[in-house]
Amino acid sequence: MKTGKVAGIGLAAGSVWGALVSMLHDGPQVGSNVKYPQLIRTGKVCGHYAASFAVIGATYVGVEQALEKYRMKKDTFNSVAAGFATGAVMGFRVGSSRTAFLSGSAIALTSVMLDVSGMRTTDEEEKGHH
Repeated sequence: MKTGKVAGIGLAAGSVWGALVSMLHDGPQVGSNVKYPQLIRTGKVCGHYAASFAVIGATYVGVEQALEKYRMKKDTFNSVAAGFATGAVMGFRVGSSRTAFLSGSAIALTSVMLDVSGMRTTDEEEKGHH
């Protein structure tokens, strides 16, 4: 359930971000048989960013929730593994195992830093106080 919510939020946020990015760049050359070339380009850019954001969110939350359920623990290891898996998926989209390893390591490190520094979401804070 949580993975689906995050994927939906990622689609929405990625669409907005893609629209902003496409507005900042020059449009393609107008072809003689292409109607609305800028609209088509904007749609493609929005779709690319929406898919990327959805994959990032769904992978992270899906792996973290699966590990939490399987291990019956909520700890830093779950975040590290989820971060690494997310970075690796995004790196493999580029097509390089080196990039997958480096981006996985970077997001895993970011997850550790957020866990160690005590940054929590509102839901986590509310659950901790009850």
